[in-house]
Amino acid sequence: MYIKFMKENNLSPFYFFLHIPKTAGTTLRQIVDEQYGYKNVLTYYNQNSEQLLDNLESLLIVNPSYRALIGHFHFGLHQRFSFPSTYITFLRHPIARTISHYKEWVINHPERLQDRNGNIQTLLESIKTNPENYSDYQCKMLVSKTLRKKSNYPISERALENLSEKFSGIGLVEYFDKSITLLSSKFGWKPVKYDKRNVKNINVHITPELIEHIMSINKHDLIMYENIKEKLLIEFGQM
Repeated sequence: MYIKFMKENNLSPFYFFLHIPKTAGTTLRQIVDEQYGYKNVLTYYNQNSEQLLDNLESLLIVNPSYRALIGHFHFGLHQRFSFPSTYITFLRHPIARTISHYKEWVINHPERLQDRNGNIQTLLESIKTNPENYSDYQCKMLVSKTLRKKSNYPISERALENLSEKFSGIGLVEYFDKSITLLSSKFGWKPVKYDKRNVKNINVHITPELIEHIMSINKHDLIMYENIKEKLLIEFGQM
């Protein structure tokens, strides 16, 4: 029924806007709502279960007017469904994304940063205590847990494969305006005004040691980011 509805109404595939935390997803959501109508865009944030994801195909059959899903879900969602779909996402330099990630926790989840005495850890302390919270975060969201366990080659290579094969749109936070212009050209989006949202004004003391630690646990994220950046800069130059 959904596929028939798409063909009859000449609609594009269903869009999975994979929002990696702290990659300007809140601003992107504003733009997506403007393009497709907020009533036609499903969101997946802070859910206590995967009920929405598990029942998404049934939901689309009942209400085929839904055009997109945006939220903090991992790559691989398309494998659960029979309808045509494609992914769109934004990437961010791992240093900037990690710092922004920490700021988000300071404001909204300070309990995650507490040490044994109840004090809020600095970013460096948090990384040393729980490096898994910050390590190659973007690659992990772009590669399914099953493949991460089975894969015999670097996660950055697997992430780049997924981006190349399954993503019809990729943007960079550091080039947000140009990325939106490029995506608008690809998907026929109408011009829309937008502003930066969910910006956290918290000072983080940046030191060479902090940068070194961030980079040491984000080697694959950096490889992926620089690879995509190189390709997108060429596309930006052709606009």
